[in-house]
Amino acid sequence: MGLSLLSEIRHRRKLGFTVIAIVVLVLGYQVFDQWGMRAGSEVIPTELAGPVTKSSIGPQERAQNAATELPNEAEASGPGVREKSIAVLPFSNRSVGAQNAGLLADGIHDDLLANLSRLQELKVIARPSMMAYRESTKSMPQIGQELSVGNVVEGAVQLTGQRVRISVQLIDAGADESLWAKSYDRELSTESWFEIQAEITAAIAEAVGVSLSPELKQRISRPPTPNFDAFEAVLNSRQALDLPTFDSNEAAEWARKAIELDPDYTDAHVALAFVLARGVYSGAISDEEAGPEIRGAIETALALSPDDDEAWSALGRYQAAGGESGAAESFDRAMQLNPGNVHTLFAYGNLLRVTGKPEQALPLLIKANERDPLSRFVLFSLGSTYDALEKPEESRAAFSRIRELDPSSALGYVSVSGTYIVEGQIDLALYWLDQGQTLDPQDFGLAGWMVLLYDSLEDYGAASQWSKWLDNWVTNQPLPMAMQASHHYQMGNFETAVQYSNLALRLGLPDHGGSDAIFMRIKRDEALATGDPESGIEVFRSHHPGLFDASPQISSANLQQAVDLAFMFQLTGGIETVQRLLGAAIEFYDQPWSVTGSARTDLVPAKAEALAILGDERGALKELRRIIDKGWRLNWRWETELNFNFSEIRETVAFKEMVTDLQADMAFQRANVDAMAARGDIRQPPRK
Repeated sequence: MGLSLLSEIRHRRKLGFTVIAIVVLVLGYQVFDQWGMRAGSEVIPTELAGPVTKSSIGPQERAQNAATELPNEAEASGPGVREKSIAVLPFSNRSVGAQNAGLLADGIHDDLLANLSRLQELKVIARPSMMAYRESTKSMPQIGQELSVGNVVEGAVQLTGQRVRISVQLIDAGADESLWAKSYDRELSTESWFEIQAEITAAIAEAVGVSLSPELKQRISRPPTPNFDAFEAVLNSRQALDLPTFDSNEAAEWARKAIELDPDYTDAHVALAFVLARGVYSGAISDEEAGPEIRGAIETALALSPDDDEAWSALGRYQAAGGESGAAESFDRAMQLNPGNVHTLFAYGNLLRVTGKPEQALPLLIKANERDPLSRFVLFSLGSTYDALEKPEESRAAFSRIRELDPSSALGYVSVSGTYIVEGQIDLALYWLDQGQTLDPQDFGLAGWMVLLYDSLEDYGAASQWSKWLDNWVTNQPLPMAMQASHHYQMGNFETAVQYSNLALRLGLPDHGGSDAIFMRIKRDEALATGDPESGIEVFRSHHPGLFDASPQISSANLQQAVDLAFMFQLTGGIETVQRLLGAAIEFYDQPWSVTGSARTDLVPAKAEALAILGDERGALKELRRIIDKGWRLNWRWETELNFNFSEIRETVAFKEMVTDLQADMAFQRANVDAMAARGDIRQPPRK
């Protein structure tokens, strides 16, 4: 059950996976970054600055290493300054009373960044990071150092009647010296506007030693529309998308106006797809209502411009959001056309990460972070990828950087908690989760995690207090409901646990962080308790029909359910079905990175359970010992003592010894938590 973006994206009652996927994969991260970033640094109490403790060693060894303090995290280190690297500051508006002058200043900034990003040899800082420097008083050396670039561009736009004057200067950031400067004074038209942009791009490229291909020269100098009003309408739509007071209707109407003025304007169709997707996220429109228009806008854009990288990128994000095939191919095509597009890098990397390919995601997200170093959500995806690759120090460095950028955001704290969960350090995970929950006390998902972590520590009193607090607030949010159900199951309140599961399944709530696996496990155990495993099988058939296929397709979303279903089939004599299900489950489990990282911690015991059901006592015990020694601890009692899948080995000496080891380690960690609470480093559980 991954902590993912719980601290930033609260579970909305009307929004399911598709909506969250659209905002992350269709819009990219720019929507989130518009919330703003406040520079600063986190201060951890000095008494909490000691060595990391490891739960995978025994309690006595841990006691000798003293867990009285929390670890210092590795500092995030950015890439070194590259000579062929550039940051383009937002253009200033020097016009007096000229209508749309500010809009045009933002437009040329955006388009110039897009042009420069197409130069493979040049590192270009993306717009979201650059917007933090609007009207900044920082020196050029400061900006260059913060963004790890060698060059900075600054410019201004001035409108006087129907004439436009654009002044641009390229500065060596390290020496704070001008390398090139020029002013362009022309009659305002689409032709002159894009001609100026092309000349600026070529001049900058030459100054930093980068060559433009003939194809790129032709592309950037060709106006995307002959209609200047249509061009301004697209700029208005983009501006509306970036405003904190985003109005989906207004932004969509601007895009539709641009299409009306010029039906062959590719950028207008892409803009419409973006603003509609944002409208779905905001709840202003439904995904069912907007989906066909989003898809139609993208298809029209590609029909008009088969080589438009933004259109291909939008298609890939739309396909990924809907779980369609072909997303990777669309992203590949977008990257062939423009390998420097940070939105494509982020969306493609994020898709690879969440589909179990972190080793392929990493280089894309590193490059995205290099080009957009101030984006908290690029950093989150990068840190999560390191987490999945079992690189906790690198992961924590990325999350530390999030806290530096915005110490008021819970994201940089909650994410760190997950990395300690993977290592079995529930005490440290609880500390960081508490910090995040303090910053966002109405995030009920985080409160649900407090229940689960205290249950894992066997501190059922504290878990119950958090559970009672949730009872006063939560109605139909799947993740905290699942934590509640698991808690009541462990407390012996089986009927209450069943009530939670029945409600979630009746409402058809989406799976959030493994919530469905908990609800289905409880329904299975209800069927077993009544001596009617066939009824439990039918519940699984209703909710997971794919598991009943001749060749079941196993993923992280149904791995645990497949194992639990196999146990019921074993009781009914369906041996062939058991072998088919568990064979597919083990095959998925054994794939690289299939169950690594904090997002999939709940799946770690699945192979040991499958081997136990298959009667491989030795293999099951060996696998269980392996994962315990590696650090698996989360919800351990739910998965061992209370888990019917281990029925065949539960009475063995080896199994009992492992349970004893886990209990001892939890007692030690529980004492650490008590000490932190006594010092005031973490809060006491709520009383109501």
